[in-house]
Amino acid sequence: MLRHSAGLGGMGRAAEFFTPALRRLCPIVAVVSLSAKRTSDGFEASWPAKVGATASAVGRCAMVLVRESPDAVYLPIAQWGLPLLRDALVVALARATGSTPVLHLHGAQLPARLSAALPLRKVLGGAHWIVLSEDVAANLQTSGCRTRSVTVIRNPAPAPEHALPQQNGGPPTASCASRPLRVGWLGTMCRAKGFDVLCDAVDRVKRRDAAVEFSVAGMRLDVPRSRMGSVDRDLGVVHQADVPEFWSTVDVFVLPARWVEGLPFVLLEALQAGCVVAATRSSGSAELFRHGCVDAVEPTVDSVTGFLEACRTDLDGVRRRQQKAWRQLRPLYAHDRVEGAFARFWETAPFGRG
Repeated sequence: MLRHSAGLGGMGRAAEFFTPALRRLCPIVAVVSLSAKRTSDGFEASWPAKVGATASAVGRCAMVLVRESPDAVYLPIAQWGLPLLRDALVVALARATGSTPVLHLHGAQLPARLSAALPLRKVLGGAHWIVLSEDVAANLQTSGCRTRSVTVIRNPAPAPEHALPQQNGGPPTASCASRPLRVGWLGTMCRAKGFDVLCDAVDRVKRRDAAVEFSVAGMRLDVPRSRMGSVDRDLGVVHQADVPEFWSTVDVFVLPARWVEGLPFVLLEALQAGCVVAATRSSGSAELFRHGCVDAVEPTVDSVTGFLEACRTDLDGVRRRQQKAWRQLRPLYAHDRVEGAFARFWETAPFGRG
């Protein structure tokens, strides 16, 4: 089993859920870390650290495959760059030693890259795949990459005991008419996720003399502080135990990502907390958009500004509409439902050596 460190965004969050689940289901001969060490508060590791972690992971996998001869290798596969090269090498090693690769895709970009790259399809061909949604499964199956199986297993929403009372669709604690619109951001503050777009949109709304409070939490990556003039509260990195408290002070969460997201845990958290949510469309979270749990925006200041203005006009109406859809869909994302699907995969997938 390969995994990422707990602090590495969504991949780390996924590892914290699926690693113990897999330990309960199967005998694990080795756990190999894929994450490079961070020597500062930055999200990105240095290139020497990345290269060192890559060499270490590939070398460790080679030793385990030769010495232990596992039936399967479980790998949360990357989608681009050096991490994808590393994972391709691990898959090649697994196939060479007769071990079956199980690739858990936590994003939605890789099928397009497979369609465009025959060598990548050749290396990754013949694996079992776990993906986030039926839409990603369809994209993978039309990419031209040969698959042994494709299974849809969603990311889990926060457990009910950690969610807030308004997750059940009850009325919000106060109407936006009696206080400022509270906009929140939780996660890495970077251009790829559209954090700068949200900052500019909030600034535009504020310049119209609208009452808006903007709270952010997370690591700042490539957005300079000079672009964060609209931020009222910068909480820095918050511990997972403090995340429910953060959402209790937020009405609206917008993720205007420029790249194709998968199924971000932060979207599920915001929905569970009863927040109004908008994001750019993705095949990984297409189910949320189709059912109306999440509104779609473009990664532009005009689009996000329009959504914030709609929330100022009728926050409670948008919230009721989204929460009604989320109540119907939420059981599919429950911890026991997701873990049950994960268990059925390992019980039924045909593993064999050679």
